[in-house]
Amino acid sequence: GGSKILVTINNDDDLQARKQTIGELVLNNVLNDDDFEDEDCLNESMEDIKNLALKYGRIRNVDAAVSGEHKGRVTVSYLDGLEVARRAAQELNGMLVGGIAISASVSSSASDGGYDGAPIDESVSKSSGEPPQPPPAPMYSGDKLVPENFAACKRVPKLPPNPGVPRAYATKLADERALPTLLSMLSELMRLQIRSKDDKNARARRRLVMGLREVARGIRAHKVKMVVMANNLDQYGAIDSKLEEILELARAENLPVLFELNKRKLGKSLGKSIKVSVVGVQNADGAHEQFKKLKKMMGMA
Repeated sequence: GGSKILVTINNDDDLQARKQTIGELVLNNVLNDDDFEDEDCLNESMEDIKNLALKYGRIRNVDAAVSGEHKGRVTVSYLDGLEVARRAAQELNGMLVGGIAISASVSSSASDGGYDGAPIDESVSKSSGEPPQPPPAPMYSGDKLVPENFAACKRVPKLPPNPGVPRAYATKLADERALPTLLSMLSELMRLQIRSKDDKNARARRRLVMGLREVARGIRAHKVKMVVMANNLDQYGAIDSKLEEILELARAENLPVLFELNKRKLGKSLGKSIKVSVVGVQNADGAHEQFKKLKKMMGMA
């Protein structure tokens, strides 16, 4: 039709080389119940995983299964290929995070196009100078063999479930007026924030920020005026370190910190069906009376 046609023919070697450009690292035991129930916690954990994975090479994407048969599995796709994924698996397999050993294995489009579920072999296991350990005994569910990637997760001891009671870091106010005043302030500020969400300048005037990372960022920027932290955060390494960071930042800024609610009740006070770990009050307009009362109860008026 008068136009030139450009034809490119890929031979098998070209296709194989292209397939080998992506290496996949598969991680288990890196997410916990908080991540599945609290979107803020999940986003923070995924950001931590991404930063950890970036130490080994360029990343195309990081995906997490939060439901279904593979719930809890995190897949990291490396642009630099299978060898980078193997190196990451070598370093991360068995690493303790919050008392739980990460299970790391390698999947690649260079193999058979999918995750094979096999544990890391000697070529990617940690070199400790010791003879290789014999493979673990197979695990069965009834008459069915449990795939090794799931069996490996089951063999790792789990953290005891959080009983929902306040931890040592949390001290409630003795004043019985504190709880209803706090609930009134949070619900009103959330209502006003939702009402103004269509305002193009709403983000700049946000009343509340949620999540460990966002609250810490807000304190550093001198925007947060009060912190409301759940009194029953899980005893988990990454979460505990962020908890301590927020408490230290709040002390340095002389900010009031309240521990009147657990995660579920804190989420409910904001009209959410998920658990919430921490809230930062950046702008108390609309509930300033309750804000002042709470500070007075804490001797910070």
